[in-house]
Amino acid sequence: MNRRQLIRYALGLGSLSNCIVSHAAAASLHCTPAPSFPVPLSQGVWRSQEFPVGKHDYHVWLNVDRFSHDTMDVDMGLDLEWKIWDGTALVKSWPAKPIKAAAWSSDTTSCLLGDFEGKFKGQFTLELNVKKDAESLKALHPRVEIVKNPGYWCWL
Repeated sequence: MNRRQLIRYALGLGSLSNCIVSHAAAASLHCTPAPSFPVPLSQGVWRSQEFPVGKHDYHVWLNVDRFSHDTMDVDMGLDLEWKIWDGTALVKSWPAKPIKAAAWSSDTTSCLLGDFEGKFKGQFTLELNVKKDAESLKALHPRVEIVKNPGYWCWL
C-alpha cells in the first residue's frame, strides 16, 4: 500500500466512523414507560392490557389516594395474588398478603406488591386475582403501577 492509498483508507474510515457516531447520537434512547392501570378491587380476576418491558427488574406497586393512619404499619385489608404473563407463558406468580402501606406522598399511599424481571423488547400482561372484595379502597382510586428498578439505565 502506498502513501496515497493509506491516506484514502484513513479518510474513508474517518468518514465511516463519523457517520456511525452521528447516527448513534440521533437515535434516541428507548426507555420503557411505567404503565399505570386503574384496577377494580372487586372479588375476581382482572387482566391489564399488554405493556412494554425491557431487560430490567420491575416493581409492582398498588397506589391509592392518600389516607391517614396513626401508624406507618397499616394492613390495607387486601387479599390478592398477582401474576405476570408473557403471552401465555407465566413469568412470575406472587401471593401478596398481608399488603401493607410502604410509601407515602402528599396525595398517594402505596404498597409494594412484589417484583419481576422483564425481557428485551417484551410485552407483558398483569393479572390480579382479588380473593376478598376491598370495598373500602374503591373510593381511593386504586391503580397499579409497573416501575423499573431505579438502579437501571434506559439503554440496558
